Amino acid sequence: MASHAVRPQADVEIRRLTVDDLDLFREIRAEALRTHPQTFSSPEEDEGGDAMMAAYRHWLSGTVLGAFGRGNLIGVAGFYVSPDKRSLHRGHIFTVYVREDGRGKGVGDRLIKELLAHAEACVEQVHLAVLVEATAAIRTYKRNGFEIYGTDPAAVRIGEATYDKYFMVRKFSH
Repeated sequence: MASHAVRPQADVEIRRLTVDDLDLFREIRAEALRTHPQTFSSPEEDEGGDAMMAAYRHWLSGTVLGAFGRGNLIGVAGFYVSPDKRSLHRGHIFTVYVREDGRGKGVGDRLIKELLAHAEACVEQVHLAVLVEATAAIRTYKRNGFEIYGTDPAAVRIGEATYDKYFMVRKFSH
């Protein structure tokens, strides 16, 4: 069986992004939306302009981690606790993206591990959705204890193409 081990990248700094990082975040999101439109989008981004920037400011007021290599933002990953009163035990990982030059070097693993360390103090379980075709991302999530628990068929439509998503969960043993 082929090994899918990642090479660790020691010179990468992981830190929480703030609204001061808005331009860096906007730039990496624009790249993600351009290169993987089937994976990333929000209604605010579809609208663009002020609505999009307000959404980004809101996201950055929460927990969004950035991975920096040689001073450049090479990856991001966000986390939030479900806002529904009956679901406060559930967290969600969103907007995970690693630039091409950071892939296969453990950047995604480090971002997910940091988010999970934060999440474990807040929630009992963490959820995410990922495209079925995103095999490298799925491997990363599985390495970090996530399990697939469902499929959302034709979750995304772009033109005539549709894309399925897996729902994944990581439960903590509190």
